[in-house]
Amino acid sequence: MKNYFKIFTILAISVVFTNCSQDEGLDSGLSNHVGFEPTPKVIEVVKNATETVEVTVAASEVSGSDRTYTILVDDASTLAVDYTIPSTVTIPANSNIGTISISLTDDEALEFVKQTLILSFQEEVGLTFGNDLTINFTEECLNTIVTFAITMDTWPDETTWELYNLTGAPELIGSGGPYVNPDDDFAELSFDFCLESGDYGVVVYDSYGDGGPTYSVSTAAGVLVADTTLAGANSSATFTIE
Repeated sequence: MKNYFKIFTILAISVVFTNCSQDEGLDSGLSNHVGFEPTPKVIEVVKNATETVEVTVAASEVSGSDRTYTILVDDASTLAVDYTIPSTVTIPANSNIGTISISLTDDEALEFVKQTLILSFQEEVGLTFGNDLTINFTEECLNTIVTFAITMDTWPDETTWELYNLTGAPELIGSGGPYVNPDDDFAELSFDFCLESGDYGVVVYDSYGDGGPTYSVSTAAGVLVADTTLAGANSSATFTIE
């Protein structure tokens, strides 16, 4: 009798655990779920080179047949260079993993400010999809990223600026403005440059001569030119990259 009681107890416990496990699976919300696997947040592209990024898509279950899903590029994406990406992704039969390849080539449109590519899935009845995937692309910089920042006044159409390499004969390497009035009133703009070691200078102009805009220069390591506000027709500053 004692042996029968032990066997009955073991079977009862086994049924309880099995039912709990099944209930947890139903409540997990992962059934019929498809999502993007994590991808590096920033992809650095070598200058004038082509980069290919593999993106993994995972399903919650394995199926005996191929499954194909539509990939969408969100309008909020800022990636300006030409790139190729398939419109669909297929998860092969007897697997829960599929991949898509994104290919892009560096050109003048891809600089040192991160540009984003935002991907999502087209909705399908009976399926749930994970969060959108955002991938940031930037051109690789083997030197120092230097940020020139400028804040406009109420007359941005009077503002222009120039950045010079002063190592040797002065060489203009960047410029901007005039800006739109009133669209750029009090706008805070920034521009990134990949600079080699050497001496540099920046000049900001106000065509009316009454000043107003404020500018600065910095790197990830610190400030090279502190906030400077024009008091007249122009203002200039120099800095050195070690």
